[in-house]
Amino acid sequence: MKQLKLEDYAIIQPYLEKANYEGYNSNFVTMMMWNHEYHIQYEIHDNFLIMLHHYKNIYFWAMPFTTPEFYQEALDYMIKYSHQHGFPFMIDCAIESFVSTLQKNDYSHQFLFERTPFNDDYIYDKDMLQTLAGKKMQKRRNHYNAFLKAYPDYEYRDLDIVKDFDIIFTCLNRWEGEKDNLSESMTSEVRGIMSLLSSKHLLPFHIGGIFIHNQLEAFIIASKLNHSTIQIHVEKANKDIRGLYPAILKELLEHHFQNEKWVNREEDMGLENLRRSKQSLHPVKMIHKYRIYENQTIIEKANDHDLEDIKKLWLQCFEDETEESTNYYFQELYHKENTFVLKNDNRILSALQIVPMSIMKNKKPEECYFILGVCTHPYFQKQGLMKQLLYFVLSKYTNKTIYLQAYHPEIYRPFGFHASHYHQVIEIDKNMLENYSDLKISQQYDLLEKYYHQFVSHFDEYRIRSHEYWQLLRKRCESFNDQILIFEDLGYFIYHEDDESIYISEAIYFNQNNLLQMLSYFKKSSKKLILECDMTVNLNCESKYIITIMSNTLQKDRMESNKYINEVY
Repeated sequence: MKQLKLEDYAIIQPYLEKANYEGYNSNFVTMMMWNHEYHIQYEIHDNFLIMLHHYKNIYFWAMPFTTPEFYQEALDYMIKYSHQHGFPFMIDCAIESFVSTLQKNDYSHQFLFERTPFNDDYIYDKDMLQTLAGKKMQKRRNHYNAFLKAYPDYEYRDLDIVKDFDIIFTCLNRWEGEKDNLSESMTSEVRGIMSLLSSKHLLPFHIGGIFIHNQLEAFIIASKLNHSTIQIHVEKANKDIRGLYPAILKELLEHHFQNEKWVNREEDMGLENLRRSKQSLHPVKMIHKYRIYENQTIIEKANDHDLEDIKKLWLQCFEDETEESTNYYFQELYHKENTFVLKNDNRILSALQIVPMSIMKNKKPEECYFILGVCTHPYFQKQGLMKQLLYFVLSKYTNKTIYLQAYHPEIYRPFGFHASHYHQVIEIDKNMLENYSDLKISQQYDLLEKYYHQFVSHFDEYRIRSHEYWQLLRKRCESFNDQILIFEDLGYFIYHEDDESIYISEAIYFNQNNLLQMLSYFKKSSKKLILECDMTVNLNCESKYIITIMSNTLQKDRMESNKYINEVY
């Protein structure tokens, strides 16, 4: 491997052009600006060029610079090199077209692909940023017009690296020195800027500046990419001067790059303020980026060290989970011995838990299993990881009756699961409810278990809820911000209330007349009243059916009113 140097431009550039990748990471100017951070090395082979980066004790590759017919040859070499030198194979900042080509080939099983949206490039319409025309540019245009009004005598000119070096350096020190906390990345950027300036005579980029009263107040550095695109490497301006940022970019685009169509303003690094700023300029598209790893997945039971990673994965996958509901699940229901995880390089990418669940079937108890918490990291989805994990777990529980919740039934049908339990979701017409003044609300929570047993005794199949279940129910409801409403001698509701509606998620009652009496409790509420209930309820209201539970014991979906299972977890 050779260290990448400025003098290598003539050798490297033909390979960059041959690869013809989108994205600013494949720009030699970018490489040189940040080479002090990434310590890039390269090797040239008969059919490809490869580049290895070394950043803070992490090694990673760029995409191989070649044409698609040589991708496999290059990747095989890169993997072999990684193994020989003792670091994990990883390609960073791979673009979508490269990933798509790999995924369509026979060797795709060798790799795992991670979406990295914080690395995505923002692409803009050059004419829009140059002319500032149109409704989308109104705010930016207003800033620019304010600048013109305040500083009509400003001057824009290309900067000369020899004559203007000291001026640029002085301005950088002034602008960066005004910041209270100069981050490591900012310090590195200043070093990169100075590196570029010192190499202007060898690299194809433009640098322009705006002077106000003979003082440099803004400068910009840009270069040409493939695909009729301009990359903005650096954009620095006095933040106290309104409209200076729109002005410096507009001037550069008017003076250079007349034949290009697009502007690449790099990534947002996952920083919310930077994301908002880049979104405000209305990108026309994003160049999606990925990391590529060698596929070395293993499946095993969770251990003590996996807890925090599984909890983090849970929160990433289930957006409706709160800190309270997550803590409840992991404090009360999570058991490592029932949890299986899929890992790659010791990183948990997918997980599920399978727990015993007792079911009463035709008055006979049966020990079954319940799968819950099925999750795959959002950035690794659609690669068959959940499929791999689920098949593994099912192979360990052959000839066992297994249930799971049917949030997305279409996902589980290929694994032999079909709908076994349904609910109705009914929007209650409150005009049909009578006023009952003698409803007795109870705080005797031991009635919950009694009422449940009385309710399910009429069904051929239901879950046997253990004493521990009832001990935890109030805590579970608190974690979900659910309310328990017990009606003496009638039944109980578990419901959730927001600004617009009351949603009853569990309705336990003795007969339909009792149910109507209980529903009348909400008659005077102005909110929409939604009842999720078993299939035997018959109300003259708008309703729909939903699948609540799926089972591996059926050959097809089966809707039966004599079954009741209603579980969250």
